Parts: sequence; structure tokens; C-alpha cells
Amino acid sequence: MSPSKTEAPAFDKERVHVFRSSDPEAQREWFRAALKALAKVKTKEVIAIKPNLGSPLPDATGATTALWMIEETINWVRKRRAKPIIVEAPSHIHDYDQVLDVTGARDLFKRLNVEYVDARTNTMQLRPLKHDSAKGRIYKVHMAALSADGIICLPKLKTHNRTSVTLGIKGMMGLLGVSDRHGFHRRGVTDDIVELYKRLRHRVRATFIDGVIAMEGHGPTGGSPVDMNVIVGGQDMVSVDAVAAEMMGFESDDVHHIRIAHEQQLGNRKRGYVMHPAGLPLPVRPFERARADNGVRTQVITFPPLSAALRATRMGVRGRTKPVVRAGMSGQRSQAAADVCPTGAITADLRIDYPKCIGCGLCIEACPTALEPEGRRHKLSRVFSELVGG
Repeated sequence: MSPSKTEAPAFDKERVHVFRSSDPEAQREWFRAALKALAKVKTKEVIAIKPNLGSPLPDATGATTALWMIEETINWVRKRRAKPIIVEAPSHIHDYDQVLDVTGARDLFKRLNVEYVDARTNTMQLRPLKHDSAKGRIYKVHMAALSADGIICLPKLKTHNRTSVTLGIKGMMGLLGVSDRHGFHRRGVTDDIVELYKRLRHRVRATFIDGVIAMEGHGPTGGSPVDMNVIVGGQDMVSVDAVAAEMMGFESDDVHHIRIAHEQQLGNRKRGYVMHPAGLPLPVRPFERARADNGVRTQVITFPPLSAALRATRMGVRGRTKPVVRAGMSGQRSQAAADVCPTGAITADLRIDYPKCIGCGLCIEACPTALEPEGRRHKLSRVFSELVGG
């Protein structure tokens, strides 16, 4: 069921809006209407668009923002005769070019002739607000985000191993340089992401969470895709995150950064929501939680020389668990596994090109009878072989 072309959906700017439909065209139609109603853009403004492109995983995995949402947002900004610029970067362990290629974002940006930047580079200081303590931390944020007239955020609906969920507020980390990302993770993330949002929130025009394909389990990259077929939008990022968290089975006051942002009056997590189409219930599905992170791994991979080495060797992808053919299934065929592979790393006769494989797990999901996750010994042997060029 799609919004009527003659009866445009009504949008109360004080509320959170949730659209639910499995029809791709209905999703696009509603999203265009939501952009028009909630993401105000003036002629000649520069608008930074902040999607989630945090890892080299396609949107079908639930890890990254759907390309069609990014495209519609670019088109909306241009329709208003303003200039869009994509400001985003992967996590500190991933290579930017690999993310652009695997997600298909590079082809999209070139086709639309839109400027895009690696937010980890060309940063400038974002100091505490003038009414705060002058001794507060100074974050380094990409110049394009700080110089833009406004920001439209397009985060994902997914779990996170440090913050329970990664939605709008947590997604603002994507505007930071590498050193600040290291610092955020070493200090525990929560307080820093609230403080970063505090300094940037007045720049955010609207937030639209892509929950068409979400992620549960060990997010933000190692979880499983969930077909939720929802988009959550609004102008108050705290309230948008709160409603999205509720849909994932979390109480918003149990998600620390949402609760703290509400307590600091950076937004209102208790705003009501409006369902589109009207009459549908709020879709609530208790997501599988991410495994607890004791912080040890984080302390290791945020050591600057090691972090740089991980990016250079693309270990963020090489180190993922990849598929192997189950015992006794050699010589079998699976066109389904080949069809879902975003990098063409697996053939219909189940031959796997491991250097091309990104470990997204889509092939295992498509054909679990023939494929399974590799064991530890196989992974160690494979990684070593790839690193030495074997």
C-alpha cells in the first residue's frame, strides 16, 4: 500500500514518522514526500549528506545505507537549487576506496556528478560551545560538514557492540578524523558521541533512518540482515533514534546515549510517532543483541600504527569469516549463491575467489545447505596466504 498521489501524507514536524511497506516504489514515493516536508533546503545552500558507509558491505547486508535513499536525497537538494556534498567515511580500519567500490557508491556519485569526500581527511577543529567549559575536548571534523549550511543524516537501523544501537547520534562519528575515532572508542564512545551531537545538532535539518534492510546480532558489521521494510524520519534526532530503538526491542532509556542526550535537553526521546500508512501498528521486533565488547580488542586496533596497517592491508575485510563449501558438497551448484554475491567472488559451481570475497555472508544465507562459515584454522591459513600473495 503506497501513499496516494492525490492525498499526500501529512507530516507533523514535532513528531517522528514511521513508514512501513515492502513495495520499493512506495518507499521511494513516501521518502520523497518526507524529504519535502521535513528536510528544509533553501536556494544556493550547501547541504552535507551523511549516509552510513562505514564498511565495505552492500546495503543488502543491513550494514550500509541504501543507495536509492542517497540518490533521492541528492535529487531533493538539487531540486531546491542547492548544492549537495556527500560527507562520510568508513571506520578507522577500512579503506575508503574499497568501501566506495563494494557498496556501489562510487558509481552512483559519478553518475550523479556529486562531490564526495573522505571525512577522515581535511578536518578542522570543532571547539566546545561558548557556554561550555573552555577546557572541553576539541574534536576534528571534516571541513565540509562544518562549512555546510545544513546536514541531512541517513543512518542505518542496526545493533552495535559498544552502544547497543547505531542510529543517528552514533552515526555522527562518521564526520570525524581518525585520531578522534580512536579516542572515542578508547574512552567508551557514549559521552563523546553525545558531546559531538551537542555541538552539531543545530546543523542537522532532518534524519531518516534506513530500516528497509536492518541488521541484528553482532553489529555494526558482523550481524545478520533483517527485512524490516521501514523508514523512520524526523527533525529531532534524539526522538527519531528513540522510536527506532523501540522498534528494535530496546527501551530508549536503556540506550545510554539516547537517555543522556534527552537529559541534557538536546532532544526529546518522548515525542510521539505517526505511522504511515495510518492505522498500522509500530513494527516491533526484538533484535538479537550484539556480543558484549570488553574493550580489549578496541584498545589494540585503535593503536595508531596498527590502525594504519589494518587500513593499508585491508584486514578489516580479510579478517572477516568467509564461506567454505560443506564437506561432501564439492562439485555441487548454487546459482542463488552466485547471484547474491556483490563482488562476483563465488561462481555457480561454488568456486570461491577469496581475495575478492568481502565476507558479507549473503551466499551462506542463500545456500546454507552447501556453504558454511570457515573455521579458525582455515581463516588463519587463508589470511596468511592472501598477505604473502599466495
